[in-house]
Amino acid sequence: METMTIETMPAQTFEELIEHYIHWAEAWDGALPADVFFGVWADFQEASQPIALHARIVDGRLCFEPVAQDVIQVYDNRIHLEDGRELVIELQPA
Repeated sequence: METMTIETMPAQTFEELIEHYIHWAEAWDGALPADVFFGVWADFQEASQPIALHARIVDGRLCFEPVAQDVIQVYDNRIHLEDGRELVIELQPA
């Protein structure tokens, strides 16, 4: 059985689904089930954990090891954050 998407869904079916969710939202009192609340809370807590980066010095340059996650990307001495910012770490002589 093929999963229906917005692109493949008949217009009438889409309109019925929108109506259904509008009526559902009107009746919703805003309460969240405990498992949903604590699941979201756990996601927030996990997101606030530190990210460990491993680095080494190669020919006098700092080189980060790739990390297995989507939050940041590293390349040589550059850290690319998910919000588009880039951190460049430059070693200074002692």
